[in-house]
Amino acid sequence: MDETKRLVEAALYISGRPLTKNEIQQATQIPTLKKVRDCIQQLAEEYEEREGALEIVRLPHQRFVLQMKPELTEDVSHLAPQGLLALGELKTLIYIALSQPILQSDVVIYRGSHSYKHIKNLEAHGFIEAIPSGRTKELATTEMFADYFGFDYEIDKLKGQLKKIIKKIRIEQSELAATAEK
Repeated sequence: MDETKRLVEAALYISGRPLTKNEIQQATQIPTLKKVRDCIQQLAEEYEEREGALEIVRLPHQRFVLQMKPELTEDVSHLAPQGLLALGELKTLIYIALSQPILQSDVVIYRGSHSYKHIKNLEAHGFIEAIPSGRTKELATTEMFADYFGFDYEIDKLKGQLKKIIKKIRIEQSELAATAEK
């Protein structure tokens, strides 16, 4: 494997999030976008031929990510270190994502005063942006949120994807409860 391809692979690995060809080029100092594109294509083909646990996926908006194949996630996810966000922060983030744009004061009414701390942490991680709006702030998710969790950038599509996940979880919980009652 040549050094340029190794640099592209290293950039995709270390970022832990989807990257554009421009971001890869800037990070690696590869002279042309064509060379970056060629390296990504070669790496994707190599991962596919290996039939291993990893893959390079092309996402909307010309972004690429090195990730574990989804069918393996359930079997090994328990080995991952504790998540980036606490459960309460995750619930606040989901509420913001589904309701965006939403005023911070409305989030506090719905989620409680502890959500001030959640919002501060979510903003520090780059998952939400808070724009002053009178005596409060207007909150919305960022591209980093979409990248990190694998959602579309377009808000209506993002909300739809999130609603499907929530519906699936509720169905699974109902099925588990029904099984437990038997």
